[in-house]
Amino acid sequence: MKSATETSLDSERRRRTILLALVLGVLLSSVTVLTASRAAFSDTTSNGSNVVSVGDVVLTDNDSDSALIEMVNVAPGDSETTCIQVTYEGSIADPSGVVVYSGGFTDSSTLANDINLTIEEGTGAGTFDDCSGFTLVGQIYSGTLANFDTTHSAYANGAGTWDPSSTPETRSYRFTVEVDSSAANTSQGQSITELIFTWEVQS
Repeated sequence: MKSATETSLDSERRRRTILLALVLGVLLSSVTVLTASRAAFSDTTSNGSNVVSVGDVVLTDNDSDSALIEMVNVAPGDSETTCIQVTYEGSIADPSGVVVYSGGFTDSSTLANDINLTIEEGTGAGTFDDCSGFTLVGQIYSGTLANFDTTHSAYANGAGTWDPSSTPETRSYRFTVEVDSSAANTSQGQSITELIFTWEVQS
């Protein structure tokens, strides 16, 4: 059996233990409240009204859906010269270059080998098919129609040096088509139809 002194000491120890537990509890509670209070602080900033708009590349010409070349019942040595204006008017102000290439044709035999084609770039020229006022910038093709169809068949290998630097911007093209003066006798009665020239621009 404990003495009165030992019992008093045990009581004192219990009081101290309880007091220490209370103090620790209060401290922990304060830390928790402080942490929770800090977590509640917040602030943001933002930037709105942003816009992304895609431009376009647009090519037009002045042919009014008329054929550029019409040669009927011609003989060896005959030729025709004609002009067309092509205008870049896309909203993208500085696209990649504009080129011209073959869109294909229908040849009744091998007449394309006897057709000489010259294409020149320039400025000026009047209405469609009118080359008055044409000012030469440079020749971009000279050879047979058959060779043009083979070597210039898409944008990647198209002919031309025009690289628009503004919009709108116009370039004139002068075409000279000639039946070779040494065309074979077998060319008689042959024809080329559905002849297409295509201009293309990319951004």
